[in-house]
Amino acid sequence: MQEYGVEMTDKEIAEFLTRQGHGVLSFGGDEPYGLPISFGYDVLDNRCIFQLVSDADSKKEAALTRSSSVNLVAYEWNDVDNWRSVIITGQLHPIPENSQDAIDAAGIFAEYASVASLTVFDKPLSELTAVWHKLDIEDMSGRQAPTITEH
Repeated sequence: MQEYGVEMTDKEIAEFLTRQGHGVLSFGGDEPYGLPISFGYDVLDNRCIFQLVSDADSKKEAALTRSSSVNLVAYEWNDVDNWRSVIITGQLHPIPENSQDAIDAAGIFAEYASVASLTVFDKPLSELTAVWHKLDIEDMSGRQAPTITEH
């Protein structure tokens, strides 16, 4: 049986995550919930930084109330012989507002995230709340097409 890609090294995973900046974040529970999201990868502390924007009826906040366990999938697909994917599992925790950690998180996010416009929310900004979160990584693995060679 042919293997599906080859395992990425820790260095290849870190390089991929620092330039990718977006993926799909999934929350578990009775009704699993996944959403496309921007993130910044903090290579020094091996964590992902998110700015979760929500309103009063937020599915994200409801899911986090039930469990902080999440799964992040970041991937790139150019063609059948040129693709990469990284799967991360861990715990998502809010970062205290106005803390040094929040300032650091904002810098990491600004440098590495693929930022999307807030127009995706279809609500006035005054009805939205933005909170920095960190994904403490418990497990991380990556695979890529066998034909990919790093420079």
